[in-house]
Amino acid sequence: MFFEALKDSKPTAFGYLLLGAAFGVLFQSLNVHWIYGVLMSATVYAGFSQFIAIPILASHGSLFSIAIATFIVNLRHIFYGIAFLDKFKVNKFLKGYLIFGLTDECFSIISAKNMKYNRKYEATIVILCHIYWIIGTIIGIFLHKEISEFDINFLFFSLVALFAILTVDAYKINKDFYSISIGILTYIFFKFIGVQEVLFFSMLSSFFIIYFWTFFTENSEEKNVS
Repeated sequence: MFFEALKDSKPTAFGYLLLGAAFGVLFQSLNVHWIYGVLMSATVYAGFSQFIAIPILASHGSLFSIAIATFIVNLRHIFYGIAFLDKFKVNKFLKGYLIFGLTDECFSIISAKNMKYNRKYEATIVILCHIYWIIGTIIGIFLHKEISEFDINFLFFSLVALFAILTVDAYKINKDFYSISIGILTYIFFKFIGVQEVLFFSMLSSFFIIYFWTFFTENSEEKNVS
């Protein structure tokens, strides 16, 4: 089970190590003790929200400003939680950690293996991804002096590549062309009309379209059977 989770999370490992390293490098530019960067990745673990927090901290912004920014950026996790309500029916400690550690990449991996693996597998995926992010942060912190003079913006493309890989892997398993098409079309639509929070509104509309389509399709099939 562990080795299967390790294999499935390998693409995420590459992405998280690179992005975590980028965060570590940028965090060290604040000239604070390195341990706070590690603690932030261990206890906050919010991906790009951590990047957003850096300029706010640099300008001595309030914790309230960071909290609001983090909430807005991570609104999409509401939909992940709705999809995993049944999966989180475990003991309170593990349930709390799974909610805390659920990221876009964890959701993609677990969803793709939905019918094949159990809660131990799902918990292992969440823990491994968390570890990847922390290790990446540590690498970035200690390589700060060596690579701070270089432009590290190219590292952010690793997240785009990671999502592409996870999408292809999920499609190979589920063959769900309809959901992928809806996601792409809604994203293009909101991008075209100039909505600021494209990802959030794309996920929101995709969720309701797929939900109601599935609901009406299943009801019509039941009527035909009866």
